Amino acid sequence: MKPRIHNRATITALLAFAVFGVTLLPASSQTKTTATAPTMKLQGLDGRVYDMNDLQGSVVLVSFGATWCAPCSTELRALEELLAEYRGKPVKFYWVSIESPDQVTNSALKRYARERKVSFPVLRDSAKMVFSQFTPRVRLPMMVLLGKDGHVDAPVQFGMRSPADAYKADIRARLNRLLE
Repeated sequence: MKPRIHNRATITALLAFAVFGVTLLPASSQTKTTATAPTMKLQGLDGRVYDMNDLQGSVVLVSFGATWCAPCSTELRALEELLAEYRGKPVKFYWVSIESPDQVTNSALKRYARERKVSFPVLRDSAKMVFSQFTPRVRLPMMVLLGKDGHVDAPVQFGMRSPADAYKADIRARLNRLLE
């Protein structure tokens, strides 16, 4: 009988450890698993269709946001500064609004981008078809980096770390690593 109690105690301890271990997983590991080369084909406000699969050979930074998201506006300023540093290098920046045309019209979205001096393409993902490949719920801003091979450079990044200089340093380090 004694071995049975010992086994039950061991099983109980292992079960407790497993449950406790899962609750300690970082939030990034709880994100949706994504194909290494996701489908990312979106309409730009300029009327052009942008297919990220056509950009192999370049590092691609795609930031998802919304006009109502204050951290998204702050991130756009930081990304615009980074874009200036990477001019002439094989790096492409895109900003994607996840809002529907009912929430914000194309003209309002163009005005939003103009007021924030966004010089890279602004795209729409109104049905969140691309966005939902990375997360089941809305957390903004969300940044996805694609390497020159078109594969996602994990992890997908949620939110904007402050101060902005530290955030830019993190993004710069990732971009430089992908450019190597």
